[in-house]
Amino acid sequence: MIGPGRVNDACCALSFDENLSPAIDQTVIVSPFSKESLLEKFSKFTSIDPSKIVFKRDSEFNLVDWNDNWYKQQGIKFSLLDSLDSDFVIQDADVFYLKPWEFMRNGHPVFRTEDVWNDYHAVYEDAVHKLIGVRRLSNESYVTEFMPYLKQDWLKLKQQLGGDWQTAIKGVKEFDDTKWLSEYELLGIYKSVFDNDNYHYIKDQMPIFHHIEQLETLDWSNANVVKFKARPLKGMNEEHAHRIIDYFKRITT
Repeated sequence: MIGPGRVNDACCALSFDENLSPAIDQTVIVSPFSKESLLEKFSKFTSIDPSKIVFKRDSEFNLVDWNDNWYKQQGIKFSLLDSLDSDFVIQDADVFYLKPWEFMRNGHPVFRTEDVWNDYHAVYEDAVHKLIGVRRLSNESYVTEFMPYLKQDWLKLKQQLGGDWQTAIKGVKEFDDTKWLSEYELLGIYKSVFDNDNYHYIKDQMPIFHHIEQLETLDWSNANVVKFKARPLKGMNEEHAHRIIDYFKRITT
């Protein structure tokens, strides 16, 4: 999902797809922007391969009453899980892998996790409990904006939700400003509880990165991932996107 103000962030993320294993055969991008405008932007970034990209407009999805952007972008992701026939990796526009990441190992997904560290994780967990009746088994959060998932696991999760995920989610509570829904927590907690032996996880490692001027001063030697945690990195300009890509390509080659 590439929303307003996030196109340059996405150009960074797409520029490091070669670090994903197995190789990505297709990238589905959902955006309010036209295919032509996105291709024009991508043409300025030589590491992006547009031949593997499928473009969809956010208006194509039947999400009645999913008007709030926080919930709508999650509804779009769930809709794509319905429509795709294969296994998949969900990736937000503000994160990319610096080092090779084998996101499927022996047929099982390898989740990225971080420690539970803020109050929102409890809000997300409460919503998961209302939806499928379970809570997290350990102090692991799956809100890392990068998640591989098996199609068969999504179909089983839908059964746990009663078959109609839209009705189940909308039945928890209204889509209000508490932003109580997390697609990553729902998918991750379900898998960790109901199929505990058939997934792996790794911990994210990266320095705290809030501003472009920190880029060359931080120690990235042990980092496996880059995430833009706040503005001005979230919603960056094109110059900063090129600077970030060029720097990380240089130090990881």
